This record gives sequence, C-alpha cells and structure tokens, in this order.
Amino acid sequence: MKSVSHSLIALAESLELRWKSYLESGNFDHFVEFTLSLNGLSERLAQHNLPGLASACEELENRALALFNEYSQEPVPELQANAISQQLETILRVLRRYETPAVAPKRPDDEDDEREQWIRQRNVLIISRPGHTWAAALIEQLSFYGFNAQAADWNVDPQADENLLAVVFIPDREGDVYPPAAVEAVARLKACFVTAYFYCLSVPTSLEAIVTLQRAGANVCIPAEFKLADILSRILDLVESREQETQRVLIVEDSRTAIAHIQRTLELHGIDSRAISTPLSLLQAAADYRPHAILMDMHMPFCNGVEVTRALRQIPEFQTVPVIYLSGETDISQQVEALRLGGDQFLTKPANPIVLAAVVKTKIERYRDMQRFGRHDSLTGLLNHSAAKEQLEQMLRRTQPVSQITVAMIDIDCFKSVNDNYGHPVGDQVIRSLAWLLRGRLRNTDLIGRYGGEEFIVALNDISLIQAVPLLDRLRNYFSQLPHAHARGALHASFSCGVAATPAFLTGSSLIEAADQALLQAKRHGRNRVVASGQVL
Repeated sequence: MKSVSHSLIALAESLELRWKSYLESGNFDHFVEFTLSLNGLSERLAQHNLPGLASACEELENRALALFNEYSQEPVPELQANAISQQLETILRVLRRYETPAVAPKRPDDEDDEREQWIRQRNVLIISRPGHTWAAALIEQLSFYGFNAQAADWNVDPQADENLLAVVFIPDREGDVYPPAAVEAVARLKACFVTAYFYCLSVPTSLEAIVTLQRAGANVCIPAEFKLADILSRILDLVESREQETQRVLIVEDSRTAIAHIQRTLELHGIDSRAISTPLSLLQAAADYRPHAILMDMHMPFCNGVEVTRALRQIPEFQTVPVIYLSGETDISQQVEALRLGGDQFLTKPANPIVLAAVVKTKIERYRDMQRFGRHDSLTGLLNHSAAKEQLEQMLRRTQPVSQITVAMIDIDCFKSVNDNYGHPVGDQVIRSLAWLLRGRLRNTDLIGRYGGEEFIVALNDISLIQAVPLLDRLRNYFSQLPHAHARGALHASFSCGVAATPAFLTGSSLIEAADQALLQAKRHGRNRVVASGQVL
C-alpha cells in the first residue's frame, strides 16, 4: 500500500505548488485552483481512512473559502497567508513521515514486527478522570481489536503525536451541560493533535452543548444513552476501508468551451469525466461509461435536457443516477419544472467552479451511499453475501495470475446454544464482536463479509496459504479470549475456520467450496481450530 501514500503525497505536493504559485503571482486563478484541489485532497484522505487529516484539510479549505470573495482582486494578507501555509505544511509533514495510518499492510509471517507497526499506526488516547470504569473497559476492548489505547486525565500536558488516530473524552458525570473543563481540554488538545479524530462521550442532547464542543474541535458528539459497544463501533469506523473507485461524470454539452471548463474543474478534484456533444448518444454512453453523475445542458440540438432526463429515467439502471442541469436558463418556473421531471440540481451558467465541484461530489457521495446500503449487512456493517462473492471475483480478476489470494470461511462454534442460553441480543453482540475483530486486525485491502448467520468470509490478497493459516489462528486465539458481556457476567466463544488458496483453486466459487469443506473438517475434529484445504487430520 505504499503506492497509496505516495499518491496522496504527490497530490498534497501539487497542492503546495499551487499555493506557492498564488503567493508568487497573486493570480486569483491560482487561488481558485488551490481551493478546488483542497477539496479533492480532503476527499482522498477520507477515502484512505485518514479522518483526522481529512478534517484538518477541510478546516484549511474553509479558511481559504472565507477569503475567496474578499481577496479576489488583491493578494491575501500576510498573516492569513502564513496561517494557511503553516497548516498545509503540517498536513504534508504527516503524510511524508508515515505510511498511510490504519492502511499499511501487516506481514502475517512476522508477528512481532506486525504488532509494533500496528500499534504505531493505531494509537488512541482516552481522556477521563483516573479510574473511570468506562475508560478501563474501553482500553481493554480496543486492545483486542488491534489498537494501542492509553489513558490520561483532563490536565494532561500533551506531547505532539502526529500519528495519533483518535482522542476520546469521557466526562466525570452526565448532565445537561458538558463540563467547562472538558470543553477547554478539547480545544487545548485539538491544537496539539491537529490530525487526530476527536470523540466526546456522554454529550447532553442539547444543541448548545453539541455546537460548543464542535467549536472546540470535536468531530463526533456521542449522546449519553449510547452504550460502550456503540462507541467501539464508531472508533472502528475510522479504519474501515471506503470504496476507492474513481468518481465518473458524464457531460452532455454541445459547447467545446463549456466542456473544457467543466472537465478542468472536475480534474482538479480527481474526478474522471467523459463528454458527448449530442444527447442522441446518451444511453449508449451511459451504458458504456457507468457514470456516477450526469451534467446535462438544458438546450441542445434535437431535444432539451428535461426530455433527455425523462427518457433516461425510463431505464431501470439509471433511475437513481444524479442529473445536474447546467444552463443559462434563468426562468424560475422552467428550473422548477426541470427538477420536477427528474433532475436533481440546477446550476446557472457560468457556474462557479467551486460550487460546481461541491455539488457534483455531494450528489455522487449520496448516490454511492445508497448503493453501499444495499451491499452491506445491517448488523455488522460488513459486505453481505452477494456483495462479498462479487468482490471476491473482482479481486481474482485484478490479481490473477500475478499474486495469490487466500479465502477463509469462518463459523462461530455452538452459536445456537449462545442464543438459546443468553438470548438473541447477546448472540448479536458475539457476531458483531467477531466482525469488529476482523475489521480491526485485518488490512483494509482484505475482503471481509458476513456470509450468513454466524458465518463469515475473508479473502486475503497477496498472502499464501502457508502465511494465512498462522495469521488466522492468531485471530482465532484473540476471539477465544474476548469476553462478551451479558446480564449474568461474561461468556467466551470460539470459531472454526477453513482455508483455501490460489493457484490450487482459480475461481471464487471453487475457493469458497474448498474453504467450506475445510471448515467442515475443523468442526468434525473438535472445533476452535483452523484447517487448510487438503490438510490431513
């Protein structure tokens, strides 16, 4: 995954060059390009599981946008320019110093080095009064999921740690107002840990309390009624891989000048685009290109944008693709009619490039969220059965025959007895705990899915069968030690695992079948074990 870090560094360095160009020339076009690129870098950082850095980049973008109109005709004052330069330097320094946090792959054949690298990249600071029960429980649980959590009190004198993933605040008591000392600590520590993600627990359900904490630097405010399990899930979301597929926009526009302007704006955000000059080729272009959004001119030869969109909506696969109109049309009634008949947004030409990019990205993200919702299991957040099988086939197409893929089928042992003896809510928590363990301990490049019920599927890229078995056995051991709380105390569970790999099996279905047969072998020979395909027991 070093190439991911290098690509982010290259993007950040190009951003730095644009900022220096503006400082040297005072040309406002350079300032526009810098601001557009900031938004693109922020999204890339979020995609690569760097939420703290993404938040710092968003703050920098807001600082630049605040100067956008005021200094369009003259250079930004030195004091504000220095503040932007300093924050940009911090972001670059963090990217250059470390590989991408929470993304760098672990080497399963070297456990000691693996643990050291993992801890270095997943530091979490828990701020609370000494001996707070939640702090102790959170630290214990996080350690199982691959984090290095440390406790500190509210008066901690922080030492800058640019590799700190998150800071979690636990107040002394719950009430209608978040403790003022806690708010002060949030602001003080945010200034030190610029790239960390800040969680505030037990926040009163009060707009005033939430806004106050947000102003101090909190990224997430978690209400008082949330349980420890919900908090763990939130922190694990920080290291959850997001879809990396390049965003694609289809432009339907008959003006070459307009096309060039739009494509330049999208390019600065890392958005791929394709343009067609006539709506007559739209359906074929959309089928070939599979866009995540369509930018539609309103007035074109043969028909107008509204007619084109209405026709597009007749095709089931394009019914939810966002359509954004770009037109010189200023008649409000025409704009409303365009939106009523299938459009999602209306922008008047010439569109502000920053507004255009923001609208496109927002529409694409919401469209992708809808798509992701249908691909993920609601209990665990993992890929569901069909999505996991589909992604495995994609992994095989991308990597064969260059690298190996190992598939594991995992099943929680005696799960029915957990439900029968402790109830389904406890059973659900055991399932979620295994999902969290897999998310926390495996790489973001690995496929993790809930195959059905208490069964999971894992696909490890570029890892042989010999390497995978001890790695999965360590996960089995971690899970067997993990306590699952219930009304009468805590229970422990175990899982059995079957493993198969390429090149012995070359298709997704054959890998799954072979791993499943090995899983049955593990069950027959006593459970709580990992068995490789073809292994003689």
